[in-house]
Amino acid sequence: MMGLKGSQLDDDAITLMEKYSISKFILFSRNTTEGPKKLKALCDDIKRYSKKLGLKPLIAIDQEGGPVRRLRPPLFPDIPSQKEIKTANDPIKKMKELAQRTANLLLENGINVNFAPCLDLCLDAESHVLKGRCFGNDINLVSRLGEIYVETMNKIGVICVAKHFPGIGRVKLDPHHHLPKINTKKEIILKEATPFKRAISRGVKGIMTSHVIYKDIDPENPATLSEKIANKILRKDFDFKGPLFSDDMEMKGILGQFEIGKACLKSFMAGHDIILICSDYSLVEKALDDFKKGLYDGIIKKERLSEALSRIERLNHP
Repeated sequence: MMGLKGSQLDDDAITLMEKYSISKFILFSRNTTEGPKKLKALCDDIKRYSKKLGLKPLIAIDQEGGPVRRLRPPLFPDIPSQKEIKTANDPIKKMKELAQRTANLLLENGINVNFAPCLDLCLDAESHVLKGRCFGNDINLVSRLGEIYVETMNKIGVICVAKHFPGIGRVKLDPHHHLPKINTKKEIILKEATPFKRAISRGVKGIMTSHVIYKDIDPENPATLSEKIANKILRKDFDFKGPLFSDDMEMKGILGQFEIGKACLKSFMAGHDIILICSDYSLVEKALDDFKKGLYDGIIKKERLSEALSRIERLNHP
């Protein structure tokens, strides 16, 4: 899944689509600043080119509300933050209203995937990377609000992707700039991941990890590169059958430590099905060339590839 440079589907992006059969895109503020008409035209172009290639597009965005929303006033309707939900007089009612408004807004503009909700607990990270982005530190309330969000999005027809598994509420450094490490015991981490387990039980379509090392689970690899987290915990213990998304592989938490192609290949082999590269087209090309080589060299087994494609196909046909 790749990002785009601006408000139009540029020639370089079209070349990448044609060369590598790309039909998965993530949008940012740089793609939405010219308003709804231009945004809808961009999404329509993505869909048209994808159809010409015989592909089904996924067009994703981070529209959590509050500080993380790529569709902002005055061009787009206001979406309150997840923090505002927990302080409302009736958080359950407010959550349903927010999910409905968000889903309708995305569909109106041609977007079918939302990287939300954040199911991380408000702990150490609340003062920086998760400021205004989480529902609180009450596991039951966060779980219930997440369930409502998932159920509402599913009903309206927007794919939601819960993040950041198994939870980044305890990080003290921002994965955009660092590779954080969490020293908390595995049992506590898994308990704090309860909102994800309950979202899975309500049919959440996708889940995303982040570039954080959980030392008591996998002392060497961040979640985005960890087979123990992707397969042992998420797939086997939590019984999640949908596609697993990586966070942006251009973040310094990854690029500061690993070469892009090797990192993306390792993430895929660890169990991630859709790998995000959100800005640099040359890195998209490098990663896909390494994937092709990995397939031809037998590093990527056909069974693993088929498994990922099957999950993505089910996502396109919920």
